[in-house]
Formats: sequence, structure tokens, C-alpha cells
Amino acid sequence: MNRALGMLILVLCSSCRYDVEQLSCNLPETVSFGNDIIPLFNQHCNIPDCHSGNNPQGNLNLEQENAYSELLKGGGGYIDTIQPTHSVLLSMMRSLSDPMPPSGNLDSCDIRLVERWIIQNAKNN
Repeated sequence: MNRALGMLILVLCSSCRYDVEQLSCNLPETVSFGNDIIPLFNQHCNIPDCHSGNNPQGNLNLEQENAYSELLKGGGGYIDTIQPTHSVLLSMMRSLSDPMPPSGNLDSCDIRLVERWIIQNAKNN
């Protein structure tokens, strides 16, 4: 009986923590590529020796004028609007062993913002 009660409490506490995280993010209803995603890239990705310039890391240029077409170019597979959680971009941001950015500076709200943008069909808005 005590074990079952312990498991129930664990499940309830886990779900509460998840709800609090969702509420604390304060994500926009509609995510804008230009207003929400590009500033994130400019702060964390589009920096020297990373995803900018003529020889960007991973052959992925995330400078404002290139980012959208680079993320959606054929064969890149960076964005999957059918199964957003399978997007390479999200996988790289969530990686524990090799996170992007390498400093691991993206918090869960930043990642959820990118995920919401992809769920909303990754529009160039």
C-alpha cells in the first residue's frame, strides 16, 4: 500500500512540475520567425566561429538573411513539421552530450519557443 501511494505522489509531483514549467515560459500564442526565432539565433547561434559567415559550422548558416532557407533546404532535415519532436534542430538543442549551442545556454523556454514555431508549421513570418 505504501509503495502504491509513493508512486502516486511521484506521478502527481512530476505532472505539477511540468505544468509550472509550461506556465513560467510565457510563450507567444503565435511564434514569429522574425520577431522570436531570429533574435534567439542572433544571440546564441549566429556568432563568430559558429553558424555564420562563409564557412558555418555544420554547413548551417543561421544569419538572418539565410536562416529560413537553410533550415528548410532539401535534404537538411533540420525542421520536421509533421513530427516536430523529430526535428534535427530540436534534437541538437536538447542534446545532453553535444548541445547546441555548445555552451548549453538555451533554457527550456527557448527550446519550447522553437518547438512551438515548428508545430505551427515553421512559417517565415
